Order: sequence, then C-alpha cells, then structure tokens
Amino acid sequence: MTALPAGGRRTAATDAAADAPRPGFVVRRDELEYELISSLNHNADDEGSVHRLVDRHRTGDPRCEFLTGVYRMEPGMTHPLHLHADSAEFYYVLSGTALFTLADERFEAGPGTAMYIPAGVSHAIRTGGTHGMELLYSFSTPDLRGIGTRWL
Repeated sequence: MTALPAGGRRTAATDAAADAPRPGFVVRRDELEYELISSLNHNADDEGSVHRLVDRHRTGDPRCEFLTGVYRMEPGMTHPLHLHADSAEFYYVLSGTALFTLADERFEAGPGTAMYIPAGVSHAIRTGGTHGMELLYSFSTPDLRGIGTRWL
C-alpha cells in the first residue's frame, strides 16, 4: 500500500460522460491544518475551526460538484444564526454534543445525528460549557463564494 502525500493527491479516473480522463482526489484529514471559520466567512462572531476536505480549490478540479469538510467547536462556542440562500447543507455529528437550531426548532444532538438543511433555512449551533463538538458538513455548491450566506 502506498502512503498518501501530505495535502492530498489526485488519482486516475475516467469521466464516463465525456469519455475522458478526470482525476479523482484523496486527502488525509490529519495532515491538514485547521482554519478559523471566521477567516473564511468574514464574521468575527463565528467560532470554531474547519478542515476543508473537498472543494474546487483543494481538488484543483473546476468541475467539482460540492464542498465537504469537518467543523470543530470547543466548549462554549457559537455558530450564529444564518442561512445559505444558494446552497443546501448537510451535517453529520461525529463527536460531542451541541444545541442546534433549524428554522424554529431547537434540539440537542450528538454522534450519529444527520441533518439536511435546505437552502434558505436558518440554522445555528451552540456548544455547552463543558463539551465541544465535531461534525462533517457538506454544501451542494463547490465553493464558499457560491453558498449565499446571510447572517441573521
């Protein structure tokens, strides 16, 4: 078995629709640096950090169809109420627990919980004072500039 190079690598693949080579992409999360979410979305009140695993920038594929990453929040952090006008979002809680808001509903969720958030639906996350949380997220749009975030 070949070890993956740091930062990910492309793999050989074929695009059946175009009958032309199209590279896949493989990356190891533990080789990526976390980024502050506030530096990506330009909201100083947004807390936590992310690994962007797959998007157009990381894969180098202009035809990449989605954006996926891991979002980590330490105890007492907030991901303020907002919506994405132009993209649906998916959450899957990997570890810890948090209070989630989706539209007018509030609930606590932990590992194994999956959430689909349609475009235009408001949502927020708050971790408790003693527990952090980590989740897998994905957008139906491959670039953060295309999700249409609006802070509420």
